Amino acid sequence: MELEVIKNEKEYLEVALKGEEYSFGNALAETLLEDKSVEFAACRMDHPQVASPILMVRVKEGSALHALRSAIKKLKRQANEFKEALKEAKKPKAK
Repeated sequence: MELEVIKNEKEYLEVALKGEEYSFGNALAETLLEDKSVEFAACRMDHPQVASPILMVRVKEGSALHALRSAIKKLKRQANEFKEALKEAKKPKAK
């Protein structure tokens, strides 16, 4: 994945997620919205065949970049928890 920063202001961040699908950007936006300091988070894609998803984040307080980093850590943690649960579910049950 390659990131292209379109706008980087303290309270607003806009990043193109090159090489990614809309679903990844949408997952990031949903996770960002769980943060109380985030005022707005969304992902848009101008055209699915030629454009990259664009993630937009606006915060009420703090830094938009910090909010994005926190959301990424949270998503990573959730993915690891899911991976472990899947490993546990694949184990044969004792009779």
